Amino acid sequence: MLDHLGQLPNYAAKKFGNKEALNFENRSFSFIEINLLVENLASNLKNLGIKEKDVITLYASNSWEWIISYFGIARVGAVINPVNTMLTPNEIKYVVNDCKAKAIITSSEKVSQITDLKKEGQINFIISFGNTIEGSISFNDLVNKKTSEIDMPNVSSDDLSTIGYTSGTTGLPKAALITNGRAVKTSYAGQFFGFRAKQKDILYLTLPLYHATGLLWSWAGCLRGGATTVIKEKFSASEFWPDVRKHKVTMFGYVGELCRYLMNVEPNKDDKSHNLRVISGNGLRPDIWEKFQSRFGIPSIRELYGATEGVGALVNTHGRPGMVGRYMRGSLVIKCDQETGEPIRNDQGYCESVGVGETGLFISALSKIATFEGYLDKQASNKKIMSDVFEKGDLWFNSGDLLIRHENNWLSFADRVGDTYRWKSENVSTMEVAAIVNKYDQVLDSNVYGVEVKSAEGRAGMALLSVTDEFNFNEFSEHIEKNLNAFQLPYFLRITETMKTTGTFKHQKEDLKKQGFDPELIEDKLYFYQKGNYIEMNNELYNRIQSGEVRF
Repeated sequence: MLDHLGQLPNYAAKKFGNKEALNFENRSFSFIEINLLVENLASNLKNLGIKEKDVITLYASNSWEWIISYFGIARVGAVINPVNTMLTPNEIKYVVNDCKAKAIITSSEKVSQITDLKKEGQINFIISFGNTIEGSISFNDLVNKKTSEIDMPNVSSDDLSTIGYTSGTTGLPKAALITNGRAVKTSYAGQFFGFRAKQKDILYLTLPLYHATGLLWSWAGCLRGGATTVIKEKFSASEFWPDVRKHKVTMFGYVGELCRYLMNVEPNKDDKSHNLRVISGNGLRPDIWEKFQSRFGIPSIRELYGATEGVGALVNTHGRPGMVGRYMRGSLVIKCDQETGEPIRNDQGYCESVGVGETGLFISALSKIATFEGYLDKQASNKKIMSDVFEKGDLWFNSGDLLIRHENNWLSFADRVGDTYRWKSENVSTMEVAAIVNKYDQVLDSNVYGVEVKSAEGRAGMALLSVTDEFNFNEFSEHIEKNLNAFQLPYFLRITETMKTTGTFKHQKEDLKKQGFDPELIEDKLYFYQKGNYIEMNNELYNRIQSGEVRF
């Protein structure tokens, strides 16, 4: 049994030997080669003064160097701080200070953004892939300098493995803590419940490695099974299927809207020409699940639900479209205010489970086995823990997600708490509205959210759309009128050429909510739904809506 992922390269090298472990831009590495490079880096990190439980920031795009860095840091027993490459220099500075990193490993194009951190004494040294600059250390020199095998670090499964940061869409990035035990369990679950990875398999990985679905669920899970991983620096919809065919890929991991981007590529005769047997990940929207599976001939889809630092993950191993899994022991969906996520308690002060067909807050029981490591910010951690839920003194993890309960205890994702909004005294699920909006053929992608209107209570629906040149407002109006209730209608449309997403293809809403429907703040074309048609927004109309002169 592995106690930490630093043991994984050594374990895999002994078990799978010279079999190909990794392919990056047509450069191939065997399991033995991976382990030797990891050993070299780990030994040289120790020579540079890195000790067990020190923190090292890893700030780079997908590459073979990223993989060696991650396992090299783990092999020392140090803590990995993988950073979202979309963070700004100020956010990087905040992250490094917040987690008290001793060093940064980065790519040459990123070095210029972080040299000030070393000058200011916030870190001890910078290690750079590729070209170095004054004051940085060559990564290649460290991994190619042969050393003797080092002892396994004295760390346990309860010790910290990783400090991962959120994308910071609601403020500064928040540090989530992942123990060695949780990282190992996630890789185990990825291998057996996600992919059932075997030596003959080939995984295609376009997900960012700083994200747990890419790193732990996909790469580490498949490494355990002896599969080969083909890593892409970043996702490309046009290169995706040619790569899958070229490398004879049998599996790939997905998140967010990745599958929708693939659907938006023009269909061709080779769509089903591949060796895929399974794909696994999280966030496959129900409105395209069956279309995607049918068009590309995907034999099996295994949808995952849960956060690596959270409690109570689910996996839909049966491939039932739109579902994230079934009730598991210790997890429940409870009645709540769907706009705020606040649990609804009965006369005795306790919570109640939702019935079939109802939406509620997903929670998981905490115990000695099911633990929540939380965040560096203790206050943020405390907000995720609920007490006295079903009996005095019990403790539960609040996921912050709304799920729907179906027959036979199947569950589907409804919305994030805070994304659902209230309009005309009704709760509106942004996911549900987006699913209908996306069914109009000329909509490539949509991001639905609620915006404040001074003259009305609640929030009115608004949709950011990416559309084809053939998009027709009249046809679209007929489509939504036919398929949505009046309170669900997106009264405002914002047409854009590029959808703003996180590095893991999740829609960003917070900035959009703040901008509202003010034409002074928005360069995109804006439209307002009035009497069955969308009319273009201007300052005069904006003011009339805000004053209440124009009503919904």
